[in-house]
Amino acid sequence: MSKNGSMKENILSIFLKENPQLLSDTLGFQVNNITLEQRIAYNHIDIRGVDFKRRIPVIIEVQVTKANKKYLNRVIEMIEKNNESVIVWIAKSFDEGIMEELKKWFESHQKEFVDFYAIALHEDTIAVLEKLNEMYRLDIYKNFYLLRELNPLLNVELVNLQMHPSHCGQVNTNPSPPDFDRTEDVKRAMLQVLRSKIPYFLNFHYDKKTNRNDRILSCGGGKTGIIYRCSAKDVRNLAFVELYFDKAEEDWYEAFKSIESELVDTIHQDLCFKKRRIGVYFEPKESYELTFEEIASIFKKMIDGFSPYIYKVKELPERTSVVPTDRFVQVPIELPEQPLPTEDSYRIMMEELTELMLTK
Repeated sequence: MSKNGSMKENILSIFLKENPQLLSDTLGFQVNNITLEQRIAYNHIDIRGVDFKRRIPVIIEVQVTKANKKYLNRVIEMIEKNNESVIVWIAKSFDEGIMEELKKWFESHQKEFVDFYAIALHEDTIAVLEKLNEMYRLDIYKNFYLLRELNPLLNVELVNLQMHPSHCGQVNTNPSPPDFDRTEDVKRAMLQVLRSKIPYFLNFHYDKKTNRNDRILSCGGGKTGIIYRCSAKDVRNLAFVELYFDKAEEDWYEAFKSIESELVDTIHQDLCFKKRRIGVYFEPKESYELTFEEIASIFKKMIDGFSPYIYKVKELPERTSVVPTDRFVQVPIELPEQPLPTEDSYRIMMEELTELMLTK
């Protein structure tokens, strides 16, 4: 996980997800169905894919620093917990000490049913990632060509194969089409459309937790406490895209409200401001596919309209704090953007339940 506002690991992971052939050419087999930032059995997985021919999982640990003991222990734990898998460790570089420790470990663990690859990055990769990290967030994706220019970007340093080449696993390499009677499938299909239509909004590239009882897809808006939410059909039988503001970020909401007419002109004529939400709400189309297209169209305009302010490329009118000053209050600490957007918080859920009860 990146720290101090740095997204270098995230940027590299998204780039590899969007360029699966690069991984396939490096590893020597076809890698498909790549997803980012998953938790499997309480373990954090940077990148997960599938060896298409052998139908076994490919689990990738991404490190943009020099390989070290801490990551070595993490990778060994991954190997021990993910039998019948391909484990890939990508790092800036590997010194002889780490290589020797890996070789000795594999010599004493011959029964581990795992194929392993240690891959070093091109020597200029970190400099390019730092350049991308400093860019306006919506410009990063279109500048991925800077990484493609590094040849080769990935260099295999160590290979340890302990599975028979003809071994075949049981992973489904051809996922079933979405079942729109299942809420979680609706949200997954909607997310796929958003990724294809707005690939430069990097938060879309991460898988979201799905809840069969929640029809709303949530995604980090670029700042803690500011969240994009959308639904193809909510409990009110409405489709919508909205930007939600936590109570601690109400001054942001008020600042956007002060330029309401400008945002309505640039984003959508039906843009509404209400209860710390800014959104567009409409009757669902004749099919889910058409509704997804409309949501993506609105979402794109909202991202393009709000992001310059959220990422501080453009200045909003000065925000006046809505917190009373005649009594002591705890001021929330502003945290850096969370690269892993999550589902709605308990607080948001309770607010919506309250509103729902009041409208019944």
